[in-house]
Amino acid sequence: MVTVSDIQKKVLMISPYKRSQRGNSITSLRLQTGLEKRGFVTDLVSLEDRDALIQVQAKLAENSYALIHAFHALHWGRLLDKIPPAQHIPILLTTTGTDLHFDLHGKESLLVRKSLYSAQKIVLFHQDFRELIAVPYPALGPRLVVIPQGIYFPNVSRETFLPFDFKPDDFIFLFPSGFRPVKNFELLINALEKIQPAYPNLRLVIIGALIDPEYSRQILERIEQLPWVTYMGELPHESVRTLILQADVVVNSSHAEGQPQGALEAMSLGLPCILTAVPGNLNIIEDGREGVYVHNEAELAQAARTLMDNPQLTKKMGQAARDLVEKKFSLEKELDAYEDLYRQLCK
Repeated sequence: MVTVSDIQKKVLMISPYKRSQRGNSITSLRLQTGLEKRGFVTDLVSLEDRDALIQVQAKLAENSYALIHAFHALHWGRLLDKIPPAQHIPILLTTTGTDLHFDLHGKESLLVRKSLYSAQKIVLFHQDFRELIAVPYPALGPRLVVIPQGIYFPNVSRETFLPFDFKPDDFIFLFPSGFRPVKNFELLINALEKIQPAYPNLRLVIIGALIDPEYSRQILERIEQLPWVTYMGELPHESVRTLILQADVVVNSSHAEGQPQGALEAMSLGLPCILTAVPGNLNIIEDGREGVYVHNEAELAQAARTLMDNPQLTKKMGQAARDLVEKKFSLEKELDAYEDLYRQLCK
């Protein structure tokens, strides 16, 4: 394999989040850890830090980076004008979902387009997303690279193992999601509320960060009135594995996704899924094999009934889900693809 010098391998990673358990933070930390093991030197700056701009400006002043790896087109676009030196360094941009589905056509669309044009390579999580960029902006077509996210869980130690107060016969639907309108909590809660009286052992467990304050307040107020729904807060990533192993089905009810990372993590441990048939979720599974696609509350309620009534089907789908993740969402394949891009751009 061709090697590069230490200075040629130094990469500045810029992510919207690092501390909170969100898709961007989990992805950037996973890549940082994996690529450092492959010989790259990385610094990771989180834009949630109050002094993030000062940090980035100071690091760029060192003039020691061969590559900038940014995550989320809108967040990168907002930063770009404030750091002119970045325009002289190769840029790799990983798009993460809302930047393509909403921001690209939203009120800050000019920043998103500027962000996309700043990058030598643009990573998409799924082939279906190509047309979102390549059709309106054909010049960007050759820059697009599809790299599915790799799924990885750290080993659970005694310190991170959390006991959960579930009964042996509870049937647990797990919803790993930050509280944002795009996640469409209402669809899931409404659907399960329709069937819960007939299934008193049904439990809905929600984990994730309270991202949108007003939306979080509305959802929390509602679930306080539903004793079969539990919000467990924002768990450390290491503890999520323990919770998944006690759940039965993972659900994603989003209006749109980059890639349903929380669902894929649960699938990697043998849980079947119920996914809304929306961009980012579509073409992840084969409908009826690893899980079920749904379009509305009635279909979600019926899918939940079917899985609760058929434990053998639930088990079979769960094993198929595990096999799918191992085959299509391998961490090593993800790291191989990013290593190739890093080496192309760090010249």
